Amino acid sequence: MRWLCAQALLQAGAVALGLGCFVLLFQTDLWSGVTILFYRGLILLGVAFLLTLAATAALAGLGRAWGLRRRDALGACVLSLALNLSAFVILPVTVDRSISVFLLGQMAAHPEERFTPERARTVFETVYLGAFRQMERRLSEQQASGNVAQTADGYVITPQGRAFIRFCGLVARAFRTDTRMIDAAASAPSAARDPGAPDRSAGAVPR
Repeated sequence: MRWLCAQALLQAGAVALGLGCFVLLFQTDLWSGVTILFYRGLILLGVAFLLTLAATAALAGLGRAWGLRRRDALGACVLSLALNLSAFVILPVTVDRSISVFLLGQMAAHPEERFTPERARTVFETVYLGAFRQMERRLSEQQASGNVAQTADGYVITPQGRAFIRFCGLVARAFRTDTRMIDAAASAPSAARDPGAPDRSAGAVPR
């Protein structure tokens, strides 16, 4: 029973310490030059893991009388890392990128007003895409990730980007999500409405 209590305390301590380190690291300027939140978060997760491992290894050494071993600290820190990663992806990354969170934020700023789908669309276009320049941000992030490359007149998807979309297709089919976000052929503007696009009318041979 004493060993079980010691293990429970070690695991709980590692989880609490790991989360505390992770949150506090975000309040510093460490790797602030990494502008993509997810990538900076992964780096800080690694730092928090090492700090937590050092602390819990010392605690495990002090708890030998209760049956603790230093290897127990590694298992506790792996658990802490896994929980921190899950919480990071679910909470901060969602808050930073979710269109739903943006829409709720706009509605919270005007709680007495009514939002029709038309008004929500207008707010999205004028604020999210216009004032906040989120499309430019997304393209810049994807370029930094290597999924797109900039050309003289725009961006093109890279082989890595196409491989990522194929992977997303597998995930979408496995979890039965909305595949329109991936298979964009049906929702993309047709070439006929784009005056700069090549002619793909009947008889034309696409290149």
